[in-house]
Amino acid sequence: MTNKVVITTVDAGGGHVAVMESLYKTLRRHEDKQIQVEKYYSKQSKYDNIYRVIARSPQLLELLHFSSIQLVKWFKPLLMLPEMPGAKKVLQESKPRVVLCTHPFQSLVFKTLKDKMGLSSDIVTVICDYGDPKEYIKYAPVVDYYIVRDEDTRQKALKYLPPEKADSVFIFGTEVKEAFEKYHDAQQPQVETEFKELLAEVCGDKAGEFNDSKPTLLVLGGSGWVRKSNSLVQKLARSGKYNMLVVCGKDVALKAEYCSTPGVFCFGFLEQEKLALIEAKADVAVLATLAPATMYELLTINKYPLFVHRYHARQEEPHIKLLSDWEVGFYEPDDETMMQKLDAYLENPANYKKQLENGARRCAEEKRKAAANYKFIQKMLAEKNVIDITSARAKHKSPKGARAFQNLKHLG
Repeated sequence: MTNKVVITTVDAGGGHVAVMESLYKTLRRHEDKQIQVEKYYSKQSKYDNIYRVIARSPQLLELLHFSSIQLVKWFKPLLMLPEMPGAKKVLQESKPRVVLCTHPFQSLVFKTLKDKMGLSSDIVTVICDYGDPKEYIKYAPVVDYYIVRDEDTRQKALKYLPPEKADSVFIFGTEVKEAFEKYHDAQQPQVETEFKELLAEVCGDKAGEFNDSKPTLLVLGGSGWVRKSNSLVQKLARSGKYNMLVVCGKDVALKAEYCSTPGVFCFGFLEQEKLALIEAKADVAVLATLAPATMYELLTINKYPLFVHRYHARQEEPHIKLLSDWEVGFYEPDDETMMQKLDAYLENPANYKKQLENGARRCAEEKRKAAANYKFIQKMLAEKNVIDITSARAKHKSPKGARAFQNLKHLG
């Protein structure tokens, strides 16, 4: 019997999408083990748009994180409304045995629909970040399973779950897009040729200002967070020491502002192949946000340590700790000190060999975990009591009560 697994995500940042794509890729390799995999990418962007407005103010973001669990309870119907039609269609048409939700609001939607429709699908919350997953769990409580990135996060998750759910939290691994592996292995002449073509395509005549005698510095900030490092970018640009590649993502206004700055070459939202090329070209990169997806992409490119200038309060704080715990990079919020750190690296990259070796080890470990992703699916399916759907739906329409589900037929 083939068991259908649906992996879902929503347009709310590249990290959630990267996890969906990785799970899809790694589980597809094991479809011969009676696992059939589909993905559902909800393209509605309301969550992402609201988050972008909130994240412009670190104080507001911190306040809303602090009270977010209660806010989700209060505004549950409004939060679910954008996702309900698409999610319901997935459940009706795909009839999945397991639904892996890479965004906690989708977990809330699918769990609510499962209960209302009397379905037997297992709903799984995929916890995409490291650290304490309280919000992930409290937003959509009582889902069937959780998957987390490491044992430390697993232990933290268990604090919010009843004892009988102790065996419902599994560890997963991720793989980055093939483009990052490709450019890790690419010879420098190939990178140079392809980069010049891309620069001319994106920047037009300004591509002629690129100075091959200067080091190339890349500034990244996810889909729209470079603005948080604006003061550093301006100081680096004024120094005139670098070719500066700034990936502004969806921040169109910031891209327009930087495009006229001498020595600064601006990019908007980039597909993964082009982003990997730029990361391979850069001599060093500065991050204005630190999501796990970005971490593993850059560790796969493996050209320089991670230099982090800004991060999202609370949500990304555990990732900052990983920089030092793993010894793969540096967090420095002070502009002048960051500039000194960058120059120190560019003057003698050989002194940072340890960080690159540690990064390669982390990538290898993550790949080993990802190769075993199918095992937690098999455990879920092995533990599952299959419910007669027709009977379940009939009982669901009858009055609720202690006896409402006594006569469900459990098969196998």
